[in-house]
Amino acid sequence: MRELGKFFKTERRRGKGNGEEGELFTSLADGAPEWLREAVYEAHHGMLPNDWVFEECRAACDAIDEGSIEPDSDGDDLHQHVEGRVDPYTKDVFQWAADMCLTMLFSLAEERASELGHDGDDTDTSKRLNLIQYCAIEIVAQAMLDAAREHRGNDGGDDIAEKVEAS
Repeated sequence: MRELGKFFKTERRRGKGNGEEGELFTSLADGAPEWLREAVYEAHHGMLPNDWVFEECRAACDAIDEGSIEPDSDGDDLHQHVEGRVDPYTKDVFQWAADMCLTMLFSLAEERASELGHDGDDTDTSKRLNLIQYCAIEIVAQAMLDAAREHRGNDGGDDIAEKVEAS
């Protein structure tokens, strides 16, 4: 498998002009193949570019590269990857929910959480949001995995990855 993680880059936003450095963010590198751009776009489910989604796309691609998510596996490795990506801190998952709650991805994740047995009557909001975040990560990672399966070896990715790394 080619190195999909090399098609992502980390940059720093401009600061606010007071000598403060801006936040780091992840995006696609200029030489990324069109199919990967489309997969990342699809993973956003209609929302504007979102730092969290980009980071989850990159994490999934890195996991595919490392072999911790196998394209031909039964899904247990995907579950392990997703489980390891859920925010462990209550404040972080609540902030994630506040940032994402009006998106289609959040809605799809809520729907998936219901399919997994969450009926919406859970009084532990933190556990509920952890499950919704789990489902959102799973949706994004599955999009990257599906794209990697579909385009395995048919885009000259090794050459593109070398160009991206050189830039």
